[in-house]
Amino acid sequence: MERVPILKELVDYYSGPDRVTAKRQQEELERVAKTLPESAPASVKQFTERAVLSLQSNPGWGFDKKCQFMDKLVWEVSQHYK
Repeated sequence: MERVPILKELVDYYSGPDRVTAKRQQEELERVAKTLPESAPASVKQFTERAVLSLQSNPGWGFDKKCQFMDKLVWEVSQHYK
């Protein structure tokens, strides 16, 4: 256990501090997707689920762009289906 701080230093050095893991990205995208209004049709909910899967499998986009896209999607849907 005494090596854990050294290991963290190595990970931060090579990958950058506070790097967001794929698991954390997935959790955040799913959390945002679950904020859709209940009144949204099933087709919109299915589209949102597919969008989450597409974003998870697209390494070309940064995490900030993925979050921005999901926030915008949920916001637009929320405006139409209050």
